[in-house]
Amino acid sequence: MNYFSKDKFKELAIVNQAHCISIYIPTHRAGQEVNEKIDRINLKNQVQKVTRELENWQLGKREIDELLKPVNELVNDTSFWNNQSDGLAIFRTKNSFDFITLPTTFEEFIYVSDHFYLKPLITYLNDTGKYYLLALSLSEVKFFEGYPHQINEVEVHDLLPEHIEDAVGYDFKEKHLQFRSGHAGAENAIYHGHGKGNEEVKPEIIKYFRAINNGLMKIINTSKRPLVLATVDYLVPLYKEVNEYGNLWKDSISGNPEHEDPILLHEKARELLKDYFNQDKKLVRDAFEKTLSNNLASYKEEEIIPAAFNQRIDTLMVKNGENLWGIFDKDNNAVKPRTQQPEFKSCLLNFAAIQTILNGGKVYLMDPDEMPLPEAKLSAVYRF
Repeated sequence: MNYFSKDKFKELAIVNQAHCISIYIPTHRAGQEVNEKIDRINLKNQVQKVTRELENWQLGKREIDELLKPVNELVNDTSFWNNQSDGLAIFRTKNSFDFITLPTTFEEFIYVSDHFYLKPLITYLNDTGKYYLLALSLSEVKFFEGYPHQINEVEVHDLLPEHIEDAVGYDFKEKHLQFRSGHAGAENAIYHGHGKGNEEVKPEIIKYFRAINNGLMKIINTSKRPLVLATVDYLVPLYKEVNEYGNLWKDSISGNPEHEDPILLHEKARELLKDYFNQDKKLVRDAFEKTLSNNLASYKEEEIIPAAFNQRIDTLMVKNGENLWGIFDKDNNAVKPRTQQPEFKSCLLNFAAIQTILNGGKVYLMDPDEMPLPEAKLSAVYRF
C-alpha cells in the first residue's frame, strides 16, 4: 500500500489541464473476488466509461488509447491485483499517471474534467486522530504510529528489546523448553493455566515488558495520544502491571500479532477508537453552531464556494456521497449551477474542498447524520 500525504494531495490539486481523468473503485485483498478477477474487470469497465467521456471531448481513438495506456496496463498486471487494499484511486493526464491504494472502500466513480476529483481523499489529510499501536509478543515487538486512515511502523530496535531473550537472557528458551514442548504456539505453552511453571515464567515476562515500557516512555512520554496494545489476552494484565504511559487504551486487540498484516491491525484499532476519532468532528460542529448566529459561519453554497476561493474559510464540512454540479465564475465571484453534462464535469463541492485545503483551511468529509445541518451539502466556519 502506498500512503497518501497532504503533499501528494496538493500536487494533484494544482493540476489544471484538459482531460484530467479520475477513477475510483473498491478492491479486495484476497478471496473469491481476487480469484475471479472481479476488481480487474471492474476497472476495465470504468475505462470503457472514461473512453466514452473522452469521445464526447472529441478525442480520436489514437489519443484516447495513448491517454489510457498506463491504466490498461494496470488491468493486465496480475501482481498488482494480488497486492490490493480496499480501494483504488487513479489519476491520469497526458503528462502524469498516479495510482493510490488505500484501506477505504470507494464507490465506483469516474470524473473527466480539467482538474482531478479529490473529495473522497479528504479524510486522509486530517491527522488529529493520531494514535500509537504496540504489537507485542514474547518473540517480537513492533511499534506503529496510526492515523484514522493509515498506519506506519516506527523503527525502535535501538530503544526496545526485539524479543524476550534480549531482556532476560538467552537461556530463557532452554530453561522453559519443557513448558513449550508439544504445543503449536510458544506463548500458549509458556503461560497457559496457573501451574508452577507459569509462575516461574511470569517474573521474566514482567522484566521484558518493563524494558519495553522504559523504551516507549523515551518516545511518547509527553504525548496524550491513545496507545493500543495488540497481544494475546493473558499478556494484557502483565503489561498493564508495568505500564507508565498515561493513555493506554482500555481495550486491546486480542491475538498473537506476529504474523498479522499491519493494515488489519489498524482496522481493528480503528474499531476500538471510533469515539476517539469522532471527537474532532464534534468540536467542529460545536464551533459551527456557536458562530452561525454571528454570521461567522454558513451553510449556503452560494456563499461558501466564493469564500473558499477567496481564502476566507477556516473549517469546511462536506457531505459525503454528494456532488454539486456547476461552475465557479472567478471573474464575477459567483456560482453558476448546471445539470451534469457528459462532456464537462465540475463538482463545486470538490472545488470548495480543494480551495480550502490549498489556502490552509481544514476540511472534513462527513456523513449526513454528522453534518450540523443534514440537508446542507456544505457547512463552513469562516476565518475571523
